Amino acid sequence: MKAIGLILILFTTIVSCKTDKEKETTGYLVNARANNMADSTKVVMYLYPETDVAIDSATIYNETFRFKGEIEKPTLAMLRMEDINEYKMFWLENSTIEIAGEKGNFSNGSVTGSKAQKEADLLEKRKDSIHQEMDELEEMITESNRDSLLVVYEKMIDKEAEINKTFIEEFPDSHVSLFTLQFGTMRRIGAEETGKLFALMPPELQSTEGGEFIEKFIKLNKNPKVGDVYSDFEQANPKGKPVKFSEIKGKYILLEFWASWCGPCRSENPELVKIFESYKDKGFNIVGVSLDTNREKWIAAIKEDKLPWKNVSDLKGFNNEVALIYGISEIPDNFLIDENGLIIARYLRGDDLKNKLKELFDK
Repeated sequence: MKAIGLILILFTTIVSCKTDKEKETTGYLVNARANNMADSTKVVMYLYPETDVAIDSATIYNETFRFKGEIEKPTLAMLRMEDINEYKMFWLENSTIEIAGEKGNFSNGSVTGSKAQKEADLLEKRKDSIHQEMDELEEMITESNRDSLLVVYEKMIDKEAEINKTFIEEFPDSHVSLFTLQFGTMRRIGAEETGKLFALMPPELQSTEGGEFIEKFIKLNKNPKVGDVYSDFEQANPKGKPVKFSEIKGKYILLEFWASWCGPCRSENPELVKIFESYKDKGFNIVGVSLDTNREKWIAAIKEDKLPWKNVSDLKGFNNEVALIYGISEIPDNFLIDENGLIIARYLRGDDLKNKLKELFDK
């Protein structure tokens, strides 16, 4: 009996030790070195795209800090040092991850121990040259050459999308591929191509929140181009009443995508109001689709900028269903639609919009 009891004790001890060890390896452990950063500096961690909701915080001591926890799936995360202009994006997953960087350049620090990060680094390396070309082109843009250089820039974005597509085809089971398709590629390539790439992914990726969103995009997206007929929609105005786009009157209607938090959008609104006032009696109209998530901020921006045209939103941010239909990947953006329902121009801003309307109404 004593022998049996001893065996049971040993077995229990082994199981207990194994359980403790499993607990130690469950979840993530982020060990970070922040060279030359002062003690007591607070570090906050966020998960993309909720970069305004902190999930944890730590304090730097002896140039080090750590985070410990558990995450459902590999996710892009951001570390932000409060009160100093330092941050770091990295892929967080349930493993031991080592991060090393220094003050003044922490965003370019090294990350090891994350399989998803290794995949993300591979993708970024493939895009290094095209990103360098984009940066150089952006520095060359002036008011006089803007239109011609933006055409070149658009081709570069298409090239980047092709690199993303190839990566997704090679790594269809990667969370990095899912993320890249959702946030970096699908709005550029449209529903058909997105559907082909999405079909390559395993069910466990397709059934995630990101996967369900991509599936929704595939169903909704029309990705209309200049020369195509517009796609109709209905969304609520600030009072909650539905507004149907096809019922808006106008010889020419500008479908304007914007948001209260978009600096370039807000800075262009005063000029857009002037253009509207100049041509509204001739048959020009505007419908604003906001990519806001906060109703109060949206309504406040409409009042502050004195926007006199119809404004609608479903308050889903970049997940706005009209934005999905039209393939909006950044704002400000717009489509100019004629009385026959044809899209006759896109990306018209300032003088370009004024010149286009002058041309149209002077005919």
